[in-house]
Amino acid sequence: MCDILSQYKGCSIKDLPTPSFIIDEEKFDRNCTAMLNNVESLSQQSGLPIKFRAHVKTHKTAKGTLKQLGHGIPLAKRTTKAILVSTLKEAVELLDYQDRQCLDYIDDISYSLPCCVPEFIPLLSKLSRRVENFQVFVDNTEHLENLRNFGRPASGKKWSIFIKVDMGTHRAGLAYDSSEFLSLLTKLASPEIKDVIELYGFYAHAGHSYSSTTINDTQALLIEEIKAVNKATQAMCSVDSELDASKLTLSVGATPTSNSLKLDNKSSLIKLITEELIGKLEIHCGNYCMYDLQQVATGCVQDYEIAGFVLGTVLSSYPSRGEMLSNTGVMSLTREASSIKGFGICVDLQQVLKFKEYSREWYVARVSQEHGILKPTRSWNEATPLRLGTKFAILPQHACITMGQFGYYFVVNSEGIVTDVWVPFQKW
Repeated sequence: MCDILSQYKGCSIKDLPTPSFIIDEEKFDRNCTAMLNNVESLSQQSGLPIKFRAHVKTHKTAKGTLKQLGHGIPLAKRTTKAILVSTLKEAVELLDYQDRQCLDYIDDISYSLPCCVPEFIPLLSKLSRRVENFQVFVDNTEHLENLRNFGRPASGKKWSIFIKVDMGTHRAGLAYDSSEFLSLLTKLASPEIKDVIELYGFYAHAGHSYSSTTINDTQALLIEEIKAVNKATQAMCSVDSELDASKLTLSVGATPTSNSLKLDNKSSLIKLITEELIGKLEIHCGNYCMYDLQQVATGCVQDYEIAGFVLGTVLSSYPSRGEMLSNTGVMSLTREASSIKGFGICVDLQQVLKFKEYSREWYVARVSQEHGILKPTRSWNEATPLRLGTKFAILPQHACITMGQFGYYFVVNSEGIVTDVWVPFQKW
């Protein structure tokens, strides 16, 4: 992408091709700093060493990951070397980048997909050699059998596993009070499994927190996450009397629940982790570095905190039906939705880089493959007209999936000038 950068570095945002994905670096840095500092604040208030694990799936870039880990953002009060990935490609490419740059910023990787089946175990084994700590996810007794049959990974250590706890979204994991969960723990405690596998901890993700509408709701769900992994640990202790639960990592988080750490009143949360928690707490999340309309809908962030948007162009106008046409269809926006109407909110380029509330006059009402249909939030006569050829920003409903539609991202400063191009490690 050196050619892309050499062609556009120093250009104004209004001169970029459309559709493109734009990252506001100042807002990205601000979001990363806030999350790291909120976790550090909780650690100080509780007097406990609380770990942070950054999920990199939203942007899937090396430079963005560095910022999530606390590098290059001077106001961050801590750094971390722990990441969560959603594809093996993310892990491999990040480690390759680290090797090429002679860096040492990642030494702890968790792969969030429970995929301990014969097709993937050799790949997991190979990756285990490249970092100090590597965790795989397990939520099925057959996963344990598969790992045992394979033997120890290439690192020579035992397999280190997170057991995934289902918080009610039924995507992956097991409920801590289910018979399947008890069977899994019983299997894990058997001598033949212990020889090859060790329990790193329990992991929970409150995916339903994305349906929250207030930050107080998300704090309640964070407490539920912590209680779930704590009860899972208690269940494990009842099965394996030799287990030292204090060494286990209890990893919880989603961007909405993690955002509740910004609340001043955390008395219930602190009491829980200081008086009841029997393992080491870890907070994980990923979308927070970018944000999107789904996060705005939770009531935890404002629209002007969104650090990335799609740049589009107005192509035509249809006054008789009160609509306009843009070149931002499903291939650049996806069909994701939230309680905020439409497939994206349109923002004037003069506004989008500011850190203050946006006026929402237009939104993307319909999408087909390459077409986006814009409608005014009020009546056609009340809306500020958009001239044909006008470039505008669209705040996406779901940043992770939207960014997956683009092969590179333009990074701009607060003046809207291109300073860099980030290339994601897309697909698998």
